[in-house]
Order: sequence, then structure tokens, then C-alpha cells
Amino acid sequence: MADELDHDSPWKETLDRFLQPFLELTFPKIANRIDWSVEPVSLEQELREIVPNAELGPLRADKLVKVRLLDGSDEWLLIHIEVQMQYDPKLPRRLFDYCCRIHSRYDIPVLPLVILGDNRRNWRPTRYSGGFGNHGLSIRFAICKVGDFKNRLDAPRHRNNQAIFIIAAHLGTQKHRKKPKNLYEYRLELTRKLRGKGYTEFETWHLLRLIDWLMPLPEELIVPLRKEVDRLQHPNPMPYVTSFERLARKEGRQEGRQEAILDILETRFGDVPTTVRERINALCDEPKLKELLRRASVIPSLEEF
Repeated sequence: MADELDHDSPWKETLDRFLQPFLELTFPKIANRIDWSVEPVSLEQELREIVPNAELGPLRADKLVKVRLLDGSDEWLLIHIEVQMQYDPKLPRRLFDYCCRIHSRYDIPVLPLVILGDNRRNWRPTRYSGGFGNHGLSIRFAICKVGDFKNRLDAPRHRNNQAIFIIAAHLGTQKHRKKPKNLYEYRLELTRKLRGKGYTEFETWHLLRLIDWLMPLPEELIVPLRKEVDRLQHPNPMPYVTSFERLARKEGRQEGRQEAILDILETRFGDVPTTVRERINALCDEPKLKELLRRASVIPSLEEF
């Protein structure tokens, strides 16, 4: 692969952008209790206060969000995603620590939800207990195993759920990551299906971007993929996709990210002020550019950028 697999940012962005369809897909009983007419409140600052960055692994994504339930009460959901490809015996204890810290600091009950992206079928932890005999502390948490969707990707009940494409991209990479040609064919198939769903341009663009993030191809396959995508003749072509932008700007990763940020801002908000352009083009800090690339995709207005 041209780049290391980056599972952290796309999963976080999935939870930011597609929280409702993602929960409807992975935890439908819980999603059905939520009043989605009330906008969920992201509690990123609260989560960072109890989970320092040093404790966050590169292959995990955590989301703390407050939602309004249909009965009128509020609930804090701790959504924890493990996308590593192997067994992790420390997961239950880690969830226990997070929940204890949240409860201790804010005196708020929290419901932990865990999405497991590994391919170990029989590893399904649902609780942690610490103590002696029947005495001590314990928690129970709900889990969803991404691998359980392998034979259900085309199920009628998932037909109109945007998040199924994220699950499919993850499973496709697991299956084909060592065979780039097969990964290319699978990604092209996903792109065809997605473009035929009738989603808005904005939803389609975000999903294509996340698929690109989760299914990186070697450079020699990016050009033919771009040509195939162009042949799909979308009525309103959109600037697509991160990897294509990187390929088009081989002068350097920084310049490619600068252009990608500006392309996203132009696609979402129209003309970008000269002052904003100059500020972005003057940046050389790689982590800062990466963060601005993510912000460009999720901020509600150009003024907040």
C-alpha cells in the first residue's frame, strides 16, 4: 500500500457525520430509543478531560455524546471503536476505567457501546469484573462485531443506510488488503453502488472520501480507478478523492493537503477568501494540515474554519 492504513480518523469522522445511521445499523434497539429530532451533543472536551491523548491508541476511536431519549430524558453514550485486527485482552478493563472516570467526574450514568473491527469471530467480551468472588465492581457493555455483517451487506433492511458502506469498506480492506487488484475491484463495486443510491451530493462526497480513507490503493491503481469513476457519468461531478488529489500533486504531501483543504472548502461553501487561502498555503506543519483537512469536512460554516 502507498500509505499505512489510517483507521482512526475515518471512524471518528463517521461518528461525527453519520451517527444516526451508524447506530441504527450497529445498535438498532438503542437507536430506536433516541429522539433524533433533537440534535445529539458531542462531548469531546469532556472525553479529552478523562481520557488523555496519551491513552488513545492509533487504532481506536472514541466518541462521547449526549442524546435525548424518546421518554424525554438525556443519556450519555460512550461509543468506543476497536478497529485493530487482533484480540486485545485489555479492552474490558479500559472500558471499565473510562466509565468510572466519567461517572466520578460528572456524576452521570453512561452507556458504553463497543464496535469490534477485528476478525476473531469468537472474541466477544461484554463485561469486566474486578474483585473477589461475588464481591467487587463490574460493568457490562454492548458490543457489535463488524465481521457479523459479512453475509448481510446486501440485506434489504440495510439498503438505505449510508453506514453500511463504511462497514463494507472496512471488511473489504480486511479481506483484500494483501491483494491490491482485488481491493481495487471491490472498491470500484462499492463506488458504483453508492452512486446509484440517490444520496445528496454532500452525503455521497463524504462517503466516497471515507471509503478512500479506509481502502487505500497503491498509486498505480489510482489512475485507472479515477478513469472508471469518471465513466460513471455522475450528473454533477464532484472533486474526488483524497488519493487522487495526492497523486495529482506529487510535489509533496503538504502541498497536496493544502489543495485538498481548499477543494473541500470550495465544494461546500463556494469562493474561499484570499486571506484564508494564504493562511492555508503558508502552513507547513503536517499535523496541523491533517487536522484542518478533517475540520474542513465537518464545520458548519466557512466563518468557523
